[in-house]
Amino acid sequence: MQKVSILEELYQQVIAQGLCAACGACVGQCPYLAKFRGKTVKLDSCARSEGRCYAYCPAASFDQELVAREVFSAPYDSNGLGNLIEVKASRSTSDQIASDAQGGGTVTSLMTMALDKGFIDAAVLTGPAGADGFAHGVVATTSEEIRACTGSKFVGAHSLEALRKALDRGFERIGVVGLPCQTRSVRKMQIYDIKNERLRDRISLVIGLFCNWTFSAREFISFLALRNGKKEVKKYDIPPPPANVLTIETASGVESISLDELRPLIQSACQKCPDMTSEFADVSVGMFEGKPGWNTLVVRTQVGMDLARIAQEEGVLEVQPFPDENLAHLRRACLNKKERASA
Repeated sequence: MQKVSILEELYQQVIAQGLCAACGACVGQCPYLAKFRGKTVKLDSCARSEGRCYAYCPAASFDQELVAREVFSAPYDSNGLGNLIEVKASRSTSDQIASDAQGGGTVTSLMTMALDKGFIDAAVLTGPAGADGFAHGVVATTSEEIRACTGSKFVGAHSLEALRKALDRGFERIGVVGLPCQTRSVRKMQIYDIKNERLRDRISLVIGLFCNWTFSAREFISFLALRNGKKEVKKYDIPPPPANVLTIETASGVESISLDELRPLIQSACQKCPDMTSEFADVSVGMFEGKPGWNTLVVRTQVGMDLARIAQEEGVLEVQPFPDENLAHLRRACLNKKERASA
């Protein structure tokens, strides 16, 4: 019996099953895979029996015990939030960043400080929609370029394709901001490092985002085009419960769309993802429900601890204790997502 190639296995197990989250890891590694209008497509056959496309895919396989031991030097903590050191409330001290960014602007502030202080020499981020209307990965090397990527996009954007570009350009200290699926992929890259690219050292900072789900970019963009025409979107937001809406800010004002109307556009891969808080990042950042203008900051590694400490010392972030009742609520939400994913 002829052995199926690793690309064919990836296609059959992930892409054809609707489990691709458009993280972008494979399209940055494989000449036979490409992104096209928000989807991952196979361009041709490949005879390889092993390859980075499959090895780095977060949906193909993921050994959380192995990754936890490699990243945290500890067994995986199944408490719902994953391995962590501390949880704080945080917000940027920059009024400009706070007004442009999502929540409290913590991610933008941490990344710009990391670049300014030399922790990283490039940042891999998700940029705004390009000429084709689709969000995309960006390699940012200035504070201005980082700030241009502020705000949530709420779509799968193949952002890790830009990580391949950053590596090929020779950057030695790369910071990555990603969704849980992307965070998992980056950790697999560091562990397996099939081409011996020193990825443990060269990917020096991973900031993960909270995420329950994202929209399929193609379907979401088509939906907005039918509803709003070609208005340029300045900002998306999903207010905390019980709002149950997506708000869209354009030059004409702010419109609210019921999430019930939008749920059919959610990527099917997100329904099978058990990770809500990017459990394998150095630090994870999400909204702070009930406290507008603030973020939830989860510090997980010594790298993340050092970054958060220096951000406070430099006056880049304002940090406060995170209430126990909010932490308990967040933990329950995480466990609920894991339960839904395993159903």
